[in-house]
Amino acid sequence: MKKIADSGLLIAALDASDEYHAWALQAIQTHSPPWLVCEPVLAEVAASVGGPSAVMEMLASGDLELAFHLEENVPEILALVRKYRDQRMDVADACVVRMSELMDATVFTVDKKDFSVYRRNSRQKVPCVFPD
Repeated sequence: MKKIADSGLLIAALDASDEYHAWALQAIQTHSPPWLVCEPVLAEVAASVGGPSAVMEMLASGDLELAFHLEENVPEILALVRKYRDQRMDVADACVVRMSELMDATVFTVDKKDFSVYRRNSRQKVPCVFPD
């Protein structure tokens, strides 16, 4: 199974005080790498955990794999952001949804509120794993 790591999964895994920390660690330890990511997710994680070191170490070790080229998907990302403007979809979420379309992958995220609404390929639910 291909796995996409949303920002929330990685933030929770790296921040012991996060309410989803135990869930995130279990998910990362249960499923073997690589976890597919995009650059906007890395930027969100770095900003949330106080710096880029931890997430860059995960990238350098092969636990994370950059698997998306934003410049090749601008029209699709723009369409998603416009479609979900009432949800205030950010670029990272739009990239994650687009990645799920391109790679037929499962998204691991703590963001059930938004990812329960988002659709890939216009009408299909985005396959997600959420905390219990």
